[in-house]
Parts: sequence; C-alpha cells; structure tokens
Amino acid sequence: MPDIVIEKALPSDNKSICELCKIPMAGNISLSMGIDPDCFVNAGIQNQEIELFVCRQNNSVIGLFSVGKRTIFYNGKPKLIRYFSDLRIHPDFQNSLLLIKMTRFIKRNIIDKNEFVYTIVFSENKVMTDMIAKVDRAGIDNEPLIKRASLPSYSLCGVYCSYMISLKNRRKRKKTKLLIRKAQKIDIEAMQFFFNREAHKKQWYPSYDFSLLQNNYYHGLGISDFYLAFKEDQIVGITGIWDQRRFKQTIVNSYTRPLKLVRPFINIMAKITKGFNLPETGKILNYFTVHTILTKGNNQEIFKDIIEEIYKDNYQSEFSYFLCGFDKNDALCTIFNDFTKREVHGNIYSVSYDYTKDTSSTPNYYFEAARI
Repeated sequence: MPDIVIEKALPSDNKSICELCKIPMAGNISLSMGIDPDCFVNAGIQNQEIELFVCRQNNSVIGLFSVGKRTIFYNGKPKLIRYFSDLRIHPDFQNSLLLIKMTRFIKRNIIDKNEFVYTIVFSENKVMTDMIAKVDRAGIDNEPLIKRASLPSYSLCGVYCSYMISLKNRRKRKKTKLLIRKAQKIDIEAMQFFFNREAHKKQWYPSYDFSLLQNNYYHGLGISDFYLAFKEDQIVGITGIWDQRRFKQTIVNSYTRPLKLVRPFINIMAKITKGFNLPETGKILNYFTVHTILTKGNNQEIFKDIIEEIYKDNYQSEFSYFLCGFDKNDALCTIFNDFTKREVHGNIYSVSYDYTKDTSSTPNYYFEAARI
C-alpha cells in the first residue's frame, strides 16, 4: 500500500477525523462514537501529551490511532507512559493490509525497545479481539510470522468490568456516619494530600493534580464535580462525575431487524421495571461517567455511601444512567450488586514488540473510565 501516508494529525484534519469516528460499529445495537466538535479535545482528556496519527490516501483520512502519554502510577511511582487507543479504519480498508502498515509504523517510529504501551479491548470489538487471537495462535505455531508482520505482543493483565447503572429506580438509603458533600476550592489541598496517600496503591492509577482543573486534561471539570466523604473532619473518600457529552457522544445508529421488532415490548418492560430501554435511532445517550474513585484502604462502604449520594442527586434527572469501571479483582465492584445495571467486559493489556512480560508487582489495576 505505497500510496498511503501515516503522519501526525493536523488541526485541519479535525473534520475528517470526526467523520471517521462517526462510522458506526457493527452489532445488535449499532453505535457511533462521536467526538464532535473537536477531536483534539477528546485526545487531550485521554493523554497529557497528545500523539494522534492519521492514515491518508489521496488526501482522505482512512485510518486513525492514538499513542499519547499520560502519567500513571506504575509499581507505586509516577511514570509517563503511552496509552494505545482510538484505532479506527475506514470500512473500505478493514480487509486490507492497513492494520499491518500501522503496526509497522508504530514499531519503527514510536515504541522503543522494552517499552510497554497500555490499552483496553472490549469484547464487542471484534476486529481487535480477532487480531489478538490470531497473534496468540501465530505465537505458538509460527512466531517468525509475527515478527515479519510487525504485529505486537498483547500480554493480558486483567479483566475490566464496565457498569451502566440505571438512574430510574428509587432507592432506600441506609444511614451513614460519614459526611458526604461536593468539593469546594478550599478542599483542594486536603484532596491532594489524601490522593497522594492512596492513589499509588493501584496499578496504573492516573496521577492527578487538583490545582490544574483548568488544564485541558480536565476539560469540562470543576471542583464541584467531585464528591468528598469525611470522617471526623478527615477526607476518607473521593469520587468525581464527568458529563462529557460536549466533546464525546455515544449515538444509537441502528438495531438488527429482530431487535427492532421486539424493541416496543422491551421498552414497555423497561417502564415497568425501571430498567434500560432501547432509544430511538439517532439519539445521543445521556449518561455521565464516574471517575477518580478513591477510598481509604479501598473501603467498599465508603464508596457505596458516595455512590448513593451521587445517585440521589441525579435520580430521574436528564441522565438515564451513569458509567463506572473497575478491574474485576477490585473489591469495589461488589457495591453495584443491588443496582439495576448492565455490564460489559473487556481485557486490559500491556502491548510491546519485544515479547517480554510486564513486571507489574500489583495485581489490582485501575483504568479510568472517563479516559478510555
């Protein structure tokens, strides 16, 4: 494919990139993942150092990937590390050698030897899951084939559970001994002290600075978007909410014919059970994302109390649900057992080209749902 050029995205590419990302993904429910009006805003909340690349043919953008960097805690210490995301290939080129061309470019020009890149691949992403399965098989049967094709090695680190929590059910709250309220500017110093004490205990937790909320990395966030839990005037928990619809949209594109036929009945049941309905096509899904989840000693009851407060504030609001994600091994997963929810799984990988294993010492990973 000699006529295809891979290079860093330019501001003039914004419209083409946004259009490429709108192309729906196949499935029983076909969704489009929009990043209007500015793809660089979305790239800036994923990574502190943006490295967004496009593939061009005849001045048309036919592919996209991001390998930007963000500071996370790795084995307890802050480390600037790459995050591989936003892989997009135009449908006309999905059966071509474009993916191989991308991976060769990344190997030759971006990823250093012994460098690990982190990513998450959800089970619905058939293109990537099939490719990883082929690489695994080739690694057993014919490893030189992998090297000739320049395909990287995907090392499984954990299973990621993404929860959609319905906001339509009235909940009975148990009394809490904690004071839970929204954060204020006067809390920033105490928030940072608590964060610095707790965040490093989870592998890949983002390294945050609450004094920089005006920075592009925190686009659209204010101090009042954080909930704090206090015990005896000391912070014991932090959790934030993030409405990202102004720069990131999930749009229902279409349903398969069988699902389209039963949709009216599903929606009737959803009204009765206060569960999830199937929205009209073309509709932007109304949800916010829960992020910056920290509790003293990873305490489940503290997190549950904060979530109940967030739920109370947003019950039957403009939002239909909220999104939250954890490593499957994280004890905080269990607090959603009595919520009306949907659950989607993905795999957390470290990716490299030298076929060595990640030496992580902490089995409990944290992947920020708001920055996927």
